[in-house]
Amino acid sequence: MRTQLQSVARNPASAPSLPISDVIDFRGYFRVETFATGQSIYRQGDALEKFYLLREGRVRLVDGDARRGQLHALLRPGEFFGAALRADGALADETAIAVGKCDVWTIEARDFRTLIEGRPALAIDVIRTLEARVRTLGRRVQALTRKDVPALLAETLVVLWNQVGEHEGSERRLHGITQQDLADLVGASRSFVSTLVNEMKRDGLLESRGRMLVLKDLDGLLAYGSRTELSA
Repeated sequence: MRTQLQSVARNPASAPSLPISDVIDFRGYFRVETFATGQSIYRQGDALEKFYLLREGRVRLVDGDARRGQLHALLRPGEFFGAALRADGALADETAIAVGKCDVWTIEARDFRTLIEGRPALAIDVIRTLEARVRTLGRRVQALTRKDVPALLAETLVVLWNQVGEHEGSERRLHGITQQDLADLVGASRSFVSTLVNEMKRDGLLESRGRMLVLKDLDGLLAYGSRTELSA
């Protein structure tokens, strides 16, 4: 298990993103929209009329209500969401929420389809990205059935930091990740995740400052999964 987690740290299973080089030449087609922290970009059940490309900030995709919905993805700059290649009249099956101030490039779905008709390589990039997301989801489902919660939590923290974390000096910081978010991602109750997080804090692996988590000891965190699995 430790070897597997170390592999995650070196080669994180980060969510794929659309190569910015493939759309930068078409920036005249896009408009920039800015969303404040906590603002819904669209809600579950809304008609999906736009393609969104995240340029700055982060976006949470949750099932259901913006406040109580279950997190299933945290997007970083370069990732797209919204209409993409969905059929006309498709409804959103998730709610998209800005984490911090977000700048998003948007284009009407019909205009995006016209755009990619003239550049098939861009359509292929979108399809490849969607396929990679499906594979990532499949790996996550497999992990939920094959690994225990402590190992999953350790792995999830490392992957999240590699995807959306920040370096501040020697510190590895995760902003805006709640214990409920972690519970959603590992398929466990919030109370159990809270117990594990508190244990990691006592062991000097994590530190929390408000809604920010600091990964204090990456090697120790990687070892945590194997140690707790053997002791379970």
